[in-house]
Amino acid sequence: MWPFHRKKSTLRPDYDAHRGPEIPDQLGDTPPPVRDDAAKLMDNLRTAQNLLEDVSGVDIALVEDLITETKTFSKRLEAFVDELQPQANGLPIPLDVVSGSVEAAYDRLKNTVGQSPDIIIRRFLIGRHHPIPALLTFEDGLTDNQMIDQDTLYLLQRYQSTDDLAKDPKVAHQIIHDSVTSIGHATVEKQWSKILVDLMGGNTLLFIDGCPEVLVLDTVKYPARAISAPTTERAVKGPQEAFNEVILTQMNLIRRRMKGPALHFDTVNVGELSQTAVVIAHVEGVTNPELVMAVKRRLATVQIANLEYSHTLNRALSTHPNSLFPQVRSSERADLISRDIAQGKVAILVDNTPYALAVPATFMDFYQTTDDYTSGFWEAGLERMVRLIGLFVGLLLPPLYVAFSSVDPELLPTKLVITIAGSRVGIPFPPIFEVLIMWIIIEILREASIRLPKGLSTTLGTVGAIVVGTAVVKAAIVSDIMIVIITLTALGLFTSPVYEMATPWRILFWFVVAASYAFGIYGIILAMLVILAHLASLENFGVPYLSPFGPIRLRDLKDSWLRFPGASLNKRPAYLRTVHPTQRVPHSDLPMPNPQLYQTQQERFDDES
Repeated sequence: MWPFHRKKSTLRPDYDAHRGPEIPDQLGDTPPPVRDDAAKLMDNLRTAQNLLEDVSGVDIALVEDLITETKTFSKRLEAFVDELQPQANGLPIPLDVVSGSVEAAYDRLKNTVGQSPDIIIRRFLIGRHHPIPALLTFEDGLTDNQMIDQDTLYLLQRYQSTDDLAKDPKVAHQIIHDSVTSIGHATVEKQWSKILVDLMGGNTLLFIDGCPEVLVLDTVKYPARAISAPTTERAVKGPQEAFNEVILTQMNLIRRRMKGPALHFDTVNVGELSQTAVVIAHVEGVTNPELVMAVKRRLATVQIANLEYSHTLNRALSTHPNSLFPQVRSSERADLISRDIAQGKVAILVDNTPYALAVPATFMDFYQTTDDYTSGFWEAGLERMVRLIGLFVGLLLPPLYVAFSSVDPELLPTKLVITIAGSRVGIPFPPIFEVLIMWIIIEILREASIRLPKGLSTTLGTVGAIVVGTAVVKAAIVSDIMIVIITLTALGLFTSPVYEMATPWRILFWFVVAASYAFGIYGIILAMLVILAHLASLENFGVPYLSPFGPIRLRDLKDSWLRFPGASLNKRPAYLRTVHPTQRVPHSDLPMPNPQLYQTQQERFDDES
């Protein structure tokens, strides 16, 4: 539309009042040019209008969600602004500090975490005669409702001496902690970043009007399963208690076995979102302080959003995280972790997972069990030697078969060569393919038995192995000797008490088989030297992985593949460099005099007669 220009009216001579003013014809005139800024603005408005029409035409819910989020954000800003009240010195209160106003705290909680249905926020009055406004908030499902209702809320509402609270609100939390609430553990916080983490952990927050600090009440009651027997590390004679997912229960199981005051638990939080509690357990005066500080420094480097499993920390706690061999001992047994702590190691307990970690770990630690220390030294030594023989049988038996039957048959006696050749009559595949076929079958049966229910997995493992083994032999896919070799291999590799140590050998098994098929006996020797060199190069927290064999420590050899009597194990492992190396006082090996039972019985008989 063209603009109208108001000019001063001047009466022309031909003006007729009855006809009215005469308007000249301007339709044919060219309109005045529009400025560039106005044209750009109109174009932007048309573009924005088209975009809004497109959005509203496609998804109206998106716009509604955007409006809702904007309103929520506006409420949060209003709550933050309300807390920015000037202090006595004229400076505003920082956003991360509690202002002391119950209404401001209510608005902030309601507009942030209070939108979740499991967060309960309740305003109430302390006392009857001169009531003081207060606020109580907790997370439903992680707290003990009886402690909140009877031990906190009931007592606060019936508190009589509210005048003391009104006189000095800054010490109100101390008066309530000492005189009112009956909850055992309570702390004081004034930073929002800390109290919100405490709230999400199951604690109850108590805000008092005028008090610039918050009383954090320990009302945590986690839903947890009962303590059960270990499932992955079974013992015949040892204790039958395993950790559960609650970190307090894990600490209690260790404390029950080590009641001395030297046992320390240091807590850190890991995970930006989860804020998972991680406890570092060690014995003060025994564990090397440098080891404890090294563990804390490594845990401080873990940058993760959500920590769910303790095994997530293995990479940070390992000096060589890309190695096949585990460098952190993982266990669900409370007695085993307690023993490692008593020896001078550091244990790491992680909330929400039943597996604790112990560092540093050596190669021998993965071949020691609880039964080794609950039985005699002869039996313990025999069991450890069986594990060592099982390791060599599982790792070397198929490679030796492939090497002797494919590359170096002249190294075997003639009768044995004829026997092996006779068993392979009609077999269309070379020996290495026999090993490959049978090992794939073993791995499939193992994985299926793990994933299926317990009763069904046992049946499937037994029946499947028999049926498949018989079928492949009758079909002339593999030989009879191969069935025996693969069975012994599978049993030998799983003689390791710790599941983590069986996995590296299952992988290196193929490396040795390939070397034996390519170079025969020399390939096996070369592969074993490579594995041994890799093991010798590993270390964690300054402790060699092959201790006490490399370097050799005679004192620690008493508890390696052979276990000496308990009287000779009076020193802690030398590689741990403990502050107090003695763990038991040596006693005399002289035999005690036998009691004279016959003489005592004879004297008693004479007295009665």
